[in-house]
Amino acid sequence: MSERSAANPLFLAFGRFVIAARVPLIALTLVITALFAGASAKYLEVNNTTEYFAVGNAEVSDRLEEFRDDFGRDEMYAVMIEGDVFSVPFLDKLEVLHAELEDFDMEVASLGERRKDRLDFDPAVTAKAPEPEVDAFADDFADFGGFGEEDAWGDEAGGSLVEQVVSLVNARQTVPTGDGIVVRGLLEDPTAKEDLPALKKRVLADRTLVGNLVGENGTHTVIMVRTGFMNELDSGRVDGAIAELAEKHEGPGFKVTVTGTPHLNQSLNSMVTSDMKRLVVAAAIVMTLLLIALFRHPVGVFGPFFVVAMASIWTLGAMALYGAPITLVSNVLPAFLAAVGLGDSIHIQSVFREARNQGLSARESVLAAIGSTGTPVVFTTITTMAGLASFRFAGTVAIQEMGLFGAFGVSVAMLHSLVFLPAVLSFLEKGNLGGGVVEEGERKPDTIDTVLAWSGGLSNTPARRVRTLVGAALLVIIAVVGMSKLRVYHNPLVWLGPESETTIGVNTMDAEVGGTTTVTLLLEADGENGLKDRDFLAAVDELTTHASEWVHPDYGSPIVTSSTSLADLVKETNRALHGGDESYYVVPEDQRAAADALLLFEQASPTELQRIATADLRKTHLTMRVVWLDASGYLPFMEHLEEGVDRIIGDKATSRSTGSILTVITVVNTILHDLMMSFGMALLAITMMMVILLRDVRLGLVAMVPNLMPIVFIMGFMGYMGITIDLTNLLIASIVIGIAVDDTIHFLYQFQAGHKAFGDVEKAIDHAMEHAGRAMVSTSIVLTLGFGVYMASSLVSMQRFGLLVGFTCVMALFVDLIIAPALLRTLYATSSPGAENAHVPQPAK
Repeated sequence: MSERSAANPLFLAFGRFVIAARVPLIALTLVITALFAGASAKYLEVNNTTEYFAVGNAEVSDRLEEFRDDFGRDEMYAVMIEGDVFSVPFLDKLEVLHAELEDFDMEVASLGERRKDRLDFDPAVTAKAPEPEVDAFADDFADFGGFGEEDAWGDEAGGSLVEQVVSLVNARQTVPTGDGIVVRGLLEDPTAKEDLPALKKRVLADRTLVGNLVGENGTHTVIMVRTGFMNELDSGRVDGAIAELAEKHEGPGFKVTVTGTPHLNQSLNSMVTSDMKRLVVAAAIVMTLLLIALFRHPVGVFGPFFVVAMASIWTLGAMALYGAPITLVSNVLPAFLAAVGLGDSIHIQSVFREARNQGLSARESVLAAIGSTGTPVVFTTITTMAGLASFRFAGTVAIQEMGLFGAFGVSVAMLHSLVFLPAVLSFLEKGNLGGGVVEEGERKPDTIDTVLAWSGGLSNTPARRVRTLVGAALLVIIAVVGMSKLRVYHNPLVWLGPESETTIGVNTMDAEVGGTTTVTLLLEADGENGLKDRDFLAAVDELTTHASEWVHPDYGSPIVTSSTSLADLVKETNRALHGGDESYYVVPEDQRAAADALLLFEQASPTELQRIATADLRKTHLTMRVVWLDASGYLPFMEHLEEGVDRIIGDKATSRSTGSILTVITVVNTILHDLMMSFGMALLAITMMMVILLRDVRLGLVAMVPNLMPIVFIMGFMGYMGITIDLTNLLIASIVIGIAVDDTIHFLYQFQAGHKAFGDVEKAIDHAMEHAGRAMVSTSIVLTLGFGVYMASSLVSMQRFGLLVGFTCVMALFVDLIIAPALLRTLYATSSPGAENAHVPQPAK
């Protein structure tokens, strides 16, 4: 080994402390790890709902909660059945399945638990799920048209879990009677099945049923099921139970599929949970094999493996105690921490091995390793934490938590790398962690040495230097062109893949019945007559037509398949009062007739009115079922809807959008803003850290080139490959800069030490290649293959993430070993006139 990098006295003293207290430190680390593991197993949850990403956006979250306070849960299961819908055997089976879903019940500890309950969750004081929240809505309706305690919301289905079940069996039919109207279910009419052709004609002509409960071809129908609020864990159990119940009824001519937004969310949760279990095992196997190949000693495998495993356990345990769930963003943390932890561990073990090859004892080698790598390890941790900490300024809680626990995990990985790993290595009195073939006091050059010599030689003459820098500039230009091709496309169905049963179910429902998601407008009437105002009701009806007839410019067809509004009830009542004449399916022309129609419906069916209007008849909603699109695909529709609200509703009412679609659009747009802000702040923070820690403005600025170029390359790669930006990779730039900074700091720290020692840029580069190069190559191999494990994920989004980060690691190594030396040779003058032709990295002794 050539001259060893200068040891930091502070870290030498720290290393002596670690060696002296190695047994209690190892024991304490293992005990704390066990405690965090227990917390993780008991409290950690998975939440991949878009709603959780909206937490932190007060306007969107509060509006959604207001809707739920007034009208209940906005998401429903859709049990879709394919067959000859208008046949007696099919309708008989439909009635049986409908009845069983109404009676469906199971023990759900968190029933009634809302988002705000989960945000207030404190595992330190909470031993069980909170009691179900008492819905104030039933109390508000106690004196409204006879709707009282005995007929409260949720009781109509006959179970405490299921609040509402709607299908052709009980589809609302407002029909005339001798002294008014009656509201009953479609199949509650005892004569309904006697004339099936007439029933089919009547149903397929009913605009409130087609695109809502039955397809226009009459081959598919759905049973919509609304359950109470609950946490994600219980939602998964309920989802499985509903699917199991529905499956029991499947048979010839009666094909059953469970779909809907709650089922989609649970499919994502299930796949994320399953993938994490598989990927952790796969990553452990990959890491073990790589560590065996690199260090060829049990301790060389055992130490780093425990470093990354404990860093992940501590982080997940902290998330559990804090009440932060695993999301589509934070589920990359274990692999990210494995990459960071292994990087530090490999650098420390590489120096330890070199010292052992020189004949030093295990304890002396530990001091040499900590003394020379402690400073860059701390530097990399601080800069990575600074980058992740910038997420705390994001507008969404999920991203804030990613930054908080990412920074926590990185600091824990550093702690274990500088405490646990050296403590373990100090016991290695025999062996040198696979130090290579040593001949006559020097290690025989291997493939890594050849790669380093070739990399260093690409810019060791002026002509080569120019070619290297020009080539780098051309690559950046090509990448920037690719970046211009990037587009935002957020669609969870793409993550699941086209062959997923969930994807097929959503697509089939869109094509054969009606949309699986909703757009909702909260409408609050301020006039004297409130919701009974005739002009307001007519405006709502006109707005519904305005939205329903709009044709999407990219798809060439309407996206609204059905709608529900207060105007529907008035129109149905008006038609019934005129003997079912379809020409009277309109809002009455005068104020009194409109108010009387609403009053009459209230008296006939207060439960139905409860779903659409508040007790004081001041607030209602217009809910439109829409086909499934990517998040940006709804933007033209929302603009069209807003234009209609301004023109048609005007000052007749206050209108506010809510629902899952608005939440998705808001979340994606917010995170795009967060991406730019967090990336800019991370860039500024890391640049300042580089300058401060390296105490050299010029070197600190040079350091940003190897950190930024991989991001430009990855964005360009995404553009050329057609990989779109979505929730799972929006933050990849900020994450990548945290990874890229690790090797850059190690390389530049060793360059700076060499330049101070020799006063010669060539010798300084040789010194950096020798003392950091081998570990950089090894680390990059581990990072690339470690993130490559994500290629085995069931989720397409995670496969892409693994590919992108692995590609970035390769490009980061390319920039560090080829572009950085060219920049350093350009910006730093050598004190030896002939040095630039004389030096290439020498193998360690």
